[in-house]
Amino acid sequence: MTHTRTGRYVRPVAPFEPPAQERCALHRPLISPRASPHDGRSPRPVAVPPLPPPPRPDPTAVRFADAAVRLVLEVVDGRRPVAQLAAVLDPALVTAVSARRSNAVSGTAVLLRTRLHTVDADMAELSGTYTRGERVYAVAGRIVRRSPGPRAPHPWTITTLWLG
Repeated sequence: MTHTRTGRYVRPVAPFEPPAQERCALHRPLISPRASPHDGRSPRPVAVPPLPPPPRPDPTAVRFADAAVRLVLEVVDGRRPVAQLAAVLDPALVTAVSARRSNAVSGTAVLLRTRLHTVDADMAELSGTYTRGERVYAVAGRIVRRSPGPRAPHPWTITTLWLG
């Protein structure tokens, strides 16, 4: 028995469109005016006033930070005694830096740059870089103004220090 295709198996497509309804309140016709004055273009950028420049650090703080970081690096290298750190570091940091002192240091540390960013009148954050051999390392910390004493003649002290 041979079966020939005559097209009788094709059926008409059922109506797919829903019946027409009244317009919903959510749908607006495209020709109606917009509720906002926006005309389709992007808004013009609003001129933002520039930020005020950050306050310049106290010059005595800048000199102190540079000298203090050099002193810390010399103590870590073993070129100076740990007792000299009492003049520039918080007492808790003196212990931490003296524990870091090592004889297995490869090369002498050379301070490249220090930067100071003022937090307020009595506090600043320091950052900088130093080299040891062929590598470049980072240093960061916080200095705080304090009243000078007999062991610490500087008006600043390092309260936080990180040597990378």
